Amino acid sequence: MMRPALILALSGLSLLSACQFPAQRPSSNGTIVPPSNRAASAWGLRGSDLTPDPDIRYGVLRNGMRYAIRRNTTPLHAASIRLRFDVGSTAEADDQRGLAHFLEHMAFNGSKRVPEGEMIKILERHGLAFGPDTNASTSFTQTVYSLDLPNAGHATLDTGLMLMREIAGELTISPQAVDRERGVILSERRSRDQFALRRLEHFIDFALPGAPVSRALPIGDPHVIGNAPASRIRDLYARYYTPRRAAIVIAGDVNVRATEAKIRARFSRWRASEETSGDPTSARIAADRPSAAAYFRDPDVPTSVSLFVIKPRNNGPDDIAKRRTDILRSLANAIVSRRIARLAREADAPILGGGASNGEIFSTAEQSAITIGGKGDDWRSALAVADRELRRALAHGFTRAELAEQLANLRTGFENAARQADTRRSDALAGAIVSAIEQDSIVTTPAYRLTLFERFAPDLTLDAVETAFREQWAGANPLIHVSGKAALDNADATILAAYAASRSVAVDALPDTGLDSFAYADFGPSGAIVEDTRIADLGIRTIRFANNVRLSIKTTAFEKDRVRVSLRVGGGMLEFPADQPGLALLMNSVFSAGGLEKHSFDALQSMLAGRSVTFGLAASDDHFGGTVTTNPRDLELQMQLFAAFLTAPGFRGEADAQWQRMVPTFYDTLDASPGAIVGRDVGRILANGDARFGVPPLETLLRRNMAELRAATAHAFRTGAIEIAIVGDVGEQDAIDRVARTLGALPMRDATPPRFAEARCVEFRADRTPVTLHHEGKPDQAMTLAYWPTTDDSDYPQVARLNLLAGVMRLMLTEELRERLGATYSPSAGSSMSDTYPGFGQFSVTNSIDPKDAPIVEAAIAEITQTLRDTPVDADLLLRARQPILERIERNRRENASWLAITGQAQSAPRYLERFRTSKSVYQAITAADLQAAARRYLWPDAMLRIRVMPPDAPSPR
Repeated sequence: MMRPALILALSGLSLLSACQFPAQRPSSNGTIVPPSNRAASAWGLRGSDLTPDPDIRYGVLRNGMRYAIRRNTTPLHAASIRLRFDVGSTAEADDQRGLAHFLEHMAFNGSKRVPEGEMIKILERHGLAFGPDTNASTSFTQTVYSLDLPNAGHATLDTGLMLMREIAGELTISPQAVDRERGVILSERRSRDQFALRRLEHFIDFALPGAPVSRALPIGDPHVIGNAPASRIRDLYARYYTPRRAAIVIAGDVNVRATEAKIRARFSRWRASEETSGDPTSARIAADRPSAAAYFRDPDVPTSVSLFVIKPRNNGPDDIAKRRTDILRSLANAIVSRRIARLAREADAPILGGGASNGEIFSTAEQSAITIGGKGDDWRSALAVADRELRRALAHGFTRAELAEQLANLRTGFENAARQADTRRSDALAGAIVSAIEQDSIVTTPAYRLTLFERFAPDLTLDAVETAFREQWAGANPLIHVSGKAALDNADATILAAYAASRSVAVDALPDTGLDSFAYADFGPSGAIVEDTRIADLGIRTIRFANNVRLSIKTTAFEKDRVRVSLRVGGGMLEFPADQPGLALLMNSVFSAGGLEKHSFDALQSMLAGRSVTFGLAASDDHFGGTVTTNPRDLELQMQLFAAFLTAPGFRGEADAQWQRMVPTFYDTLDASPGAIVGRDVGRILANGDARFGVPPLETLLRRNMAELRAATAHAFRTGAIEIAIVGDVGEQDAIDRVARTLGALPMRDATPPRFAEARCVEFRADRTPVTLHHEGKPDQAMTLAYWPTTDDSDYPQVARLNLLAGVMRLMLTEELRERLGATYSPSAGSSMSDTYPGFGQFSVTNSIDPKDAPIVEAAIAEITQTLRDTPVDADLLLRARQPILERIERNRRENASWLAITGQAQSAPRYLERFRTSKSVYQAITAADLQAAARRYLWPDAMLRIRVMPPDAPSPR
């Protein structure tokens, strides 16, 4: 995976930062001791001048297995476990292509102590949902197994460690289980075989010829997947799943010493049946390779150009000097990316966007790149932009204003991460430690990273940044990879000729520009409070200002130095004219690009650099606004921006121009796969042809414009009802004062939105004749969908029953379609019950399949729904469906995002507060008979709408 240096520099967790040995200060764990010399060596902590995070307990067992433990209390009572093996697809022999990933699947299909099919069930009984809480991944160079335990009590933690130990050395990998899993993996491969994957394969083959990654996409070879004997998977398992290639990471609300003892008890006696050494990813990177070009063609691929250089990977230690270089390169690439973004927003821009990056590529080499998205089929203009902006930066450097802007952004990233460090999430911390292994990096604290940045700051000069940028591009010849739709004769030579022509055009330096001051800080006298009440049991304070703006506040300590804000204005999409479909997509795509009356979007970005704010508003079903995250220092600026976008939106022409450029490219991808067709058409089909649902035709979208959007939002922006919620690390009075000076100071608003009774009328498709849609992607890809009309969400016990019924059906579908038939990778069932459109809701089942399997999949769905109608759900199945929901409810009570969801409508829709209070008891009260009654009420064959998405010329269902 490519990791641009900017991302590494800004990420509070994935910039695997600097350290000193832990003895320099007491750990928050109280009695944690520094790692032994052996552990420090095993974890790569020796030989670096960085300071590791002292709260991570590093260790190594006598068999060579490494472990890292970090106590962390966000979320409270939970823990994340990661088991990493130093092996991926590059370790495979030719007759094993895809078997590292196959082996990952077999980890859930039987071991000495856990029968086939039982591992996931054990976890579900402990409240882990397959996918969100239980997962695994295979890359070119590593395999990682993940468990996010909703509670870290001894029983659950012991179970998690027992299962990881089974994966580590006790898998059975029986031929029968392998044969049953083949179809699942082939289904996963089909679902991933989109133009993006094919383009990636083409790019790797061109960029890294001869490297192991160029012949080893983790998804594998379908012939190998379909035919390889179980013995070849066991060979890979014995050779690479060894203690010396394993590391277990635990971050969460655990006792570190007790957890260390559990790891030692579980894993110390593990012995490898076979050992292997060496680096299967090693490859010689020819830095003197001549300039070359390659062209990837696919009728659905968006046009793009990547101009890049490839150099040998830097295998030096992660140290202070390297961190300084990373920051300098991050600044340079951010400046170039900003220049490209500005170009893309110009009225006559020939490109859609792009950016510059530098970093490791596929754990194999270092890549510096400028990547540009082209307009239509115009790859030549995209290549010219990439070339000229690169040459402009190399020849003329950057301006002081550009550097100041990116320094402000970078400093804010480090400062925010340091302030928010105490409430980092355990899953992110565990992921950071795993990433450190993969990148040969050292995990450090956000505070230390900020200290390093401040130490570097005086030397982050224009000269230093320009020098770092030139160095990253020096020492290798440029390579060009182009993706496009149209056939291109003699493609390589044609691309190189276009590149040569571009290079003959001179480039000039950019002028150094000044900044305007933000013009929207004063909205008049602060609003007066006319109502001030408290919802005592939930700790929510509710305010109504004299202008009818409503504010609800919930102060929490779940996320230090973070504030989440919800804004709801007017009636949202209900206010859009029925004869202008596509306005919501227009608004949600480019409204912010229209800027404000006094400031363009680009000007806002520059003048507010380093501030944690979000620009613009979005359209939802029944309101305008959205949810954003900021911090206590920038909360007032965020309120000013909300007020400014309501009272002085720009609706500038550059937003129209950007829309006209992006829509054709976006629309071209909407027939490229079954899933894209579903997103385009199925919403409209379900809503009985209502044009407000789904994606309108291309010609309709191209007619939408900012003038229409201005007219459609005029009433809501001028006088529409406003409800705002503020949740997080903020004092109540501070929140009140900031809203009073901004939204509370606006002229009188509506007390409530109009009812929009006519716009709320939506009905489920009346004609139940099966529907067949056709995609233009791979001929072995299809989807089957089944929908049953239900109702809206006004009856919460019924909402809960249908949600739980969907969970039960998902488990049954997984057992039948995935495990028994091997017909699909990820069967899905769900219930959607509208809170906007009375009486409108659907229960759905969706499967990605091979077209030939459509009849057997649909027959299995019919059989499962009949079973649900005829027979009460057995106790274990009900437990496995319900327990993850109950654990999620408990987790939600400790999450600001969940509090924001209910606080956002605390005054306009207090029923959601009652649901929050009672949700656990409602779900606990649901019986098997309740689920059977729900199935008998809704899931009948004559009520079902069946949809297939098939390749061209496939027959319609009967």
